[in-house]
Amino acid sequence: MDEENTPPFFTLDPMESARLQLVMSALDGGDWKNMVESDDDLRILLLNQGVEEPTDRSKIKWDDANLFFLSCLKLDKNSRPLILEAGFSKEKFGRFPHGNSSAVSYLLDWIRTSTRDDAAFARLEIHLETLNSRLETTTMATGIGRLALKGWLDSKETTQLRIDLTSTCWMPAGEEPLDGGCHYAAKHLVALLRAAEKRVCGVLFRIHI
Repeated sequence: MDEENTPPFFTLDPMESARLQLVMSALDGGDWKNMVESDDDLRILLLNQGVEEPTDRSKIKWDDANLFFLSCLKLDKNSRPLILEAGFSKEKFGRFPHGNSSAVSYLLDWIRTSTRDDAAFARLEIHLETLNSRLETTTMATGIGRLALKGWLDSKETTQLRIDLTSTCWMPAGEEPLDGGCHYAAKHLVALLRAAEKRVCGVLFRIHI
């Protein structure tokens, strides 16, 4: 297929949970200098990436999206990007066979409360929406290299989303367009969330276009 007709691919990337909110706030009108000075690991990471003055945002050439992504991406002991091991679920989740090919969007559109636990269902919707759009209206939404970031969850939110997706608080809408689509989307999202839990990390929802 040509590039224009190829549906986008979505991933969940493992992120340093404790750093996500701090970096986002610093890039969204906060104090970048103070944030970096309080995080030696981040300062060293940026230095290793060739940033000569990590505490001076004006001298870092990266756009906000790339700076957020590289600052928060969880690395392994060899300083390489960590990979969430989730078998076939990475591919199945990445290109959902409906609409804009986003499993998260599909769930938001077609899950309904089962009335067994309305509070859990409300929390589930909030976490899905946060994952889907937390960065949408910020300067971190898009960057050079076709980087497109949707939203993120910290490690606690990641665990809670997994718990609620595997609970009985929700059910598919009777009119959902794909038979078994919600359960299919939830199954593969849960596999990735479990992989993130094992790594004790947050997750970033990203589009590859």
